[in-house]
Order: sequence, then C-alpha cells, then structure tokens
Amino acid sequence: MRTFIRHFLLSVMALLLIACGGGGGSTSTPAPTPSAPAAPTGLTAIATNGQVSLSWNVSSSATSYHLKRALVTGGAYTEIAAPTSTSYIDTGRTNGTAYYYVVTASNANGESANSTEVNATPSTDLPVLPESDNTKNYMGMNTWFLTDWDGSFAFVDAMKHARPWRNAAWNGNVATDAYEWPLADASTVIFTGSPEQINGTYKLVFKGQADVTLMWAGGLITNKVYDANTNTTTADVTYEISSTGSSGLVFSNTKRTATSAVNTGFADVRLYRPGYPADGSVVFTSNYVNALKKTGVIRLMDWGATNNNMTQFWADRITPAHMFKMTPTYTGPGGESWGGLDINGNANHNPGVAIEHQIQLCNQVHSDCWINIPPAASDDYVQKLALALRYGTDGTNPYTSYQAHPVYPPLAPDLRVYLEYSNEIWNTAYGFYGFRVILDIAKSLLTPSVQTNHPLVQFAPTPANVYQLVYCYPAYRLAAISDIFRAVYGDASMMNRIRPVLMNQQGNANDTLRLALNWIDGYARSRNREVRSYFYGAGGSAYYGSDATISEADRGNADLYFSGAYDTQGISAMGLDALWAASFGLKRIAYEGGPSLDYYTQQQADAINLDPRMKDMIVNTHNAWSAMGGDLLMYYTVVGPREWNFSNDISNSNTPKNQGLDQLNRQPRAAVMVGQALPGEVAYSATDSRAQITSGYWGYNTTCDALPCWAGMDKSGEWMALKAHSDNAFSGNLTVNALSSIGAVVRVYINGVSQGNVTLTASDHLSDSTSLPVAIPKGLVAVRLELVSGWLNLHSAKITP
Repeated sequence: MRTFIRHFLLSVMALLLIACGGGGGSTSTPAPTPSAPAAPTGLTAIATNGQVSLSWNVSSSATSYHLKRALVTGGAYTEIAAPTSTSYIDTGRTNGTAYYYVVTASNANGESANSTEVNATPSTDLPVLPESDNTKNYMGMNTWFLTDWDGSFAFVDAMKHARPWRNAAWNGNVATDAYEWPLADASTVIFTGSPEQINGTYKLVFKGQADVTLMWAGGLITNKVYDANTNTTTADVTYEISSTGSSGLVFSNTKRTATSAVNTGFADVRLYRPGYPADGSVVFTSNYVNALKKTGVIRLMDWGATNNNMTQFWADRITPAHMFKMTPTYTGPGGESWGGLDINGNANHNPGVAIEHQIQLCNQVHSDCWINIPPAASDDYVQKLALALRYGTDGTNPYTSYQAHPVYPPLAPDLRVYLEYSNEIWNTAYGFYGFRVILDIAKSLLTPSVQTNHPLVQFAPTPANVYQLVYCYPAYRLAAISDIFRAVYGDASMMNRIRPVLMNQQGNANDTLRLALNWIDGYARSRNREVRSYFYGAGGSAYYGSDATISEADRGNADLYFSGAYDTQGISAMGLDALWAASFGLKRIAYEGGPSLDYYTQQQADAINLDPRMKDMIVNTHNAWSAMGGDLLMYYTVVGPREWNFSNDISNSNTPKNQGLDQLNRQPRAAVMVGQALPGEVAYSATDSRAQITSGYWGYNTTCDALPCWAGMDKSGEWMALKAHSDNAFSGNLTVNALSSIGAVVRVYINGVSQGNVTLTASDHLSDSTSLPVAIPKGLVAVRLELVSGWLNLHSAKITP
C-alpha cells in the first residue's frame, strides 16, 4: 500500500509540474537571493608628499565604495570617503606617518567585507627642481622612429634596430614565441647604411644553437662557441659590405636548447657594435648621445610609435625582453577598431620602444624626457607609466616605491617629464590613429540615443559638433593624465617636475587651440581650479621655410631660399599661439619645429640643409621665436627624413643646423618684443588680429569717439586678451578704457593670474575704469579682460608704474 501511495503522489506531482510549465524535462529554479557585492581586490596605496593615492579593482554589482583609514594595522577604521569610482586621493596626510587602508563595496543589498589592508607613509622624497633659466634658449629634439634604416644607429645592440623575423630564405613568415623570438630557422635585416656606418666586427650572443651566415653582405663568422651550461652561443661577426644597402643575419639548423630538435629556433639575440662592450653595460652609441646633447629635452613620440600604437593596457606594451610586439587591436565605444594589422593585412609590429629604454636614453643623455601617451591608453596604463618614471621597473611591472637596486632605474630625480596626449590628433592621414580613436569617441557621445553628462560635452560649445569635440578631447584626456601623475608624484612636482603640455595645430588652425583651452578653462572653474593647475604649456608646432607654391626649378635655388622670400610662412603663427598660452598662464611650447623642406627632393634638401647659411636661419628664426614669447621649441628631428633632419649622418654633429644649436646654447635668449611695450597703453587694433584674441563670442569692429573698439562683449564670461611685453617685472596700476552706456564690471587677468576687478560707470563715451594694482612679469604679457556684468566696447588697457 505504501508503495502504491508513493507512486500515486509522484504521478500527481508530475502532472502538476506539467500543468505549471515544468514538463518537457525542465525543472523550475528558485530565484537567487539578492546579495551584497564581493569585497574589492587589488587595493593599492601610493604615498607622495602629504597624500596617499588609492586605487582598487571593480567589484561586480557595486554601486559605491567605502574607503576606511586607520593609524594602526587592523583598525579601528574610520570611513573617509564613499566614492563611486575605483580611485581616491587622501590628501592632508602627515609626512612620516603610516596610514592603513581598507575598502568595501556596497549596493542596495548591503556592504561587503573589508578588502585586504594596505599601508602607505607620505614623505617629501622628491626635491623641488629649480625653475628654468629664462635667460637661456630652451630647446629640445625629437627622435625618429627606430628601424634598420632610420640612420640613428642609436643602440649599441644593433638587434634593437632589426626588422621582424622571417623564415631563413627571407620569403615567408616564421612562427615566434610570446616575445617574438623565432621557433624555427629564421632571418632578419639589421642594417641599412654605408660601408663606413656598418663595416666592422660585432659580438653576437644568443640563446640556443644555430649555423649563422651573413645576409646580403660580405664578411665572416668566426670564433663561434656554444656553452651548454648556459645554452648560449657567442661569435664574432665581421661585415665587409662594399656599397650602401641593407644586410642582416640568417640562423639555420637552429636548436632552441641543447636537447631540442633541429629547426626549433633560438632566443635573446644581441649583436654588439664594434668598439663597445659585449655585456650590455653601454646601451646607446656615443654618436647618438652626442647629437642629442645639443638640446635639453628629448621628445620620444616616434620611439613610442605614438601615431599607430593602440596599446590600451600595460600588459600589452612592449618590454625590454621583447624582440618585437604586435600592436594590439583597440575597439572604441562606437565600434571602430584599429591596430593589429597594417594597411596590407600583415601583422603590425610597431608598438615602439620599451619605456625602460626611453628612460635610459634620457638618463644617459641627461635630458628632460617628453613622453607621448598612446591615444587609447587606459588610466591604469597611465598610472603604471607614472610609477615607472618615478620608481623604475622590474622589466615587466613598475615598482611602487623606491628600490635600492631597480632592474631598470627610474628617470633621474633632477630631470623633468613633459607629457603629451597622443600626437597631432587633427591629422586625418592614414596611420594617425589618434584622430580616428577620438572621432569614434566623439561620435558615440553625440549619438541621439545616448544620454550623457560627459564633461567633454558639458564644457564644449553648445551645441557642439563632432569635430569640436574631437579638438576639445586632448584637453579632457590630458587633464585626467595630469591628475593621475599628480597622485603618483604629489602636488609639489606638478608643473615643476611633471609638465603636461597641450599641443595643437600651429596658429590655432581649425580653432584647435581655442576650443581646447576654453574647454579646460570651463572644466577647471567647475572644480575651483585654474588651467595652469592642469597644464604647463600649450601651442602648435614651429615649422617654417616651406611653401608649396615654390616651383620645382626654384627649389634647387638655395640663394632664393636663404634670401627670405619663402622662409616666413608660419612665423607669425608662433606669436599667436604664445598669446593664447599666456592668457591662461601657460608657456608657449612647440612639440616640433625648424626648417621644413616638405616639397624638396633628397638632393635639393641636402644642398639646403648643408648650406652654411642654414646656421644663421636656425639662429635668427629661434630668436624670432623667443621675441614672440616662445619658450621650449622641440626641433624635428635629430636624424632621419630629408625634410627635417639635423644631420644626414649621425656621426656628423657639426652640420650647419647643429652649429646653429651650438650658437644658441652659447648666447642669451632674445628678449620678447611683440605687442605694446609696458608701461603704456595696450590698445585694440582693427587691423592686427594677432595682437589680441577673444573667447570666441560674436563680436565686431567699431569705433568709439573715433578710436577703434571691439564691440559685442555683453555676456558674463566673455573676454578679450591683448598682447604686450615688459623688459622687467614691476608693480603697476591698470585701468580699462571702454564705452559702456550701462556700466560694467571687468575681471583682469595678467598671464592667467587674476588681479581683481575694475568697474566702468555708465557713459556714452570712452572713459577709464577704476584703477587696479597689478603685477606685471618680465617678458610676454597677456592682459585678459573678462566681463563679469554689464556690457562694453573695449578700446584699451592702460598700465602705469
């Protein structure tokens, strides 16, 4: 009977399940019980001067976090913040005191347990660097991208210049390991150059065994020895080429280890140049170092392969252990992807030179270091870059504190870091991925279905078009980069040791500089900050001497070139950018510049570059740069393309262009001469648009009592800046001369620093405002007049001692 009842009940239950939709082999699953998020992982604390920068990993389903601090390990903890993001800067801490932190995650269902505890002790371990000497010319130099044919011969280990591996016959690809060392017989091109640049005996060192022969070159392989204990082969490689061209090495019958089969590859190849130690103790050649020593800053944009480097995460970057590294693919929020493959569908092995080697170069030359952030780099990448520059790396990851013996040392503590986001983001040419990355982001923010309070849109012109967002984006991204570096280095290092620079098109072309500076001005004000707390400098390039209208016949006429007929293009744009920069308290900096021979043949360019008159062109135009308020000018490039190189042979550092740099290093910086001399009256000019700039509101020329005026300033926040200069710093008094029938209040800025307000009483004629004490600096003076209330037609600003 019990068996029957049990079967009957089971049958009834089955029928009920079918009736409720539970048949067909399916079973119902109870809904999960809502729960609090898991405790965050990866909490890190980086101490700097008086503050601790904290970051952690995202906790799934968390809507906010609770950061807690204690003075002893294990607590008791006091909550100090409840951020919604995964980072926080704990300011106001005492140097020398240890602080202990945990973080929890929470949502509507509760709060997680504490994370693992971390601790940090703020300290003042970075000295404040002395201000730049404004009596000296301030110059830098760009590297060109590293290849076998770049002409730099920069690395003592010539393999750093080699091309990606191919098979031993040089007619197909070859499989490689994670560091792109071959897994089979292989060959590569290492040099392109003249016999004088290449010939000699090199020391070859690699892991594994192989028969080694020269490719496309005469010479010998001698003294080859294999050490089974270290699995290392060494040999002497002598090149004896007879003409300019390319050459390399072939590795055949390879064995990766002593017990490996034949044709299994090899690794860690080094080829040390003649005359240098074969132990890696000298990284860069003396010719390359000496050429770069003529200037004080090295811009490493091409060494970073910035234009098509799609590295987003630190783990995807190239390290010193890599032979090559395939550029990762980046997919933007709009669904567009770049990287991975080149235009021909081949693997794109161009992620640049490891940051460790970039730091080594600056340390060896002892020059300040200009780093370009890849356009798609994440915040985590930027933070790790900052750590690498401050503390060094173990070859893979940055240290988070000072090390007595770092594997790869940090940048020397007396050197500065210039930070630029991407490169030429307005450049639509193929290979300039920065424009495409940003365009994709901008389009995604303007999609009608997207409701966003993104700061890029919030502080852009209203309504903003997609290209305005593109041109504002570098200011947005660089501001975030600036704050990430601030968290790692501390407030005292910002604009002193760490100098973020906003680079745009020369002469505010396409409004790139105006849009970006006005964006960061609005963003900074919303946070009770100033533009100069985010950026150190701004501006476009400083090229000159090129004109597409020059006939082919005239390009061969050096006399015409040096007569001055064609060398003024772009010169006045240098001064316009200087006024824009100074109006926000920034230095006028050029990321690239110098004579540009874009339309010239190799023969024509060589003739002009090596003409003795080129020395004077370099000196005279740099003096003009300084006279217009220019600060740091980064020349392009130390060696490389004919249009811009300072030497067509790296062994010759005495070219006319380099002689010009030598003279500039010996002589003082030219005095600023543009605009009205102060004390005096700085008047609006209806004919010289480069003597003043505006915030971009609608305005027009008019006259006030028969004198030129600028009309249309009728909304709070609109401004105009007038250009002047002073031979010496002094304290003076300023009055604004304007017409305002209803009266006005005007805020006065001198080089981005607020001096206070002046008041204009209502009048139908030109009249002077109240007087305001002002501090006038030496050099370029940007007098920025911003409307607080009322309206006015502006004629001038008068500054008296």
